[in-house]
Amino acid sequence: MIVITPMKDKDIAAVVEIEKLCFKFPKPEAIFREDEHKYLVARDDDQIVGYIGIEKVLDEEHIINMAVHPDYRGKGIGRRLIQHVLNDEEVFFLEVRTSNETAKDIYEKYGFKVISIRKAYYPDGEDAYVMRRIPGE
Repeated sequence: MIVITPMKDKDIAAVVEIEKLCFKFPKPEAIFREDEHKYLVARDDDQIVGYIGIEKVLDEEHIINMAVHPDYRGKGIGRRLIQHVLNDEEVFFLEVRTSNETAKDIYEKYGFKVISIRKAYYPDGEDAYVMRRIPGE
């Protein structure tokens, strides 16, 4: 059974491992330690299988990072993480690689719309879609 809880110090090593498996340019462990309070983890029994990070920026929520362990993809964990953080009161933003159609499609199912492109946003020079979700739209 998948349970979503705030990330704890003991979870960071597993989150970093998932980060390395999922991203070409993974965030260093220090980032997760500094921002521990911004992350939630998805657990299957005692194993961390995914995570999502959110932070408040002025009057908006920003999804800063999300990943699901490759062995657990296609099981609805990403959707559960998104559903856990979304609400009908706040505007949400995120960036996603223009090549990541799977993630973009999932975000669109939750009401996110592409509003602009950030040129060369990622370290390898790839652009990012900026996506926004406004309550009630």
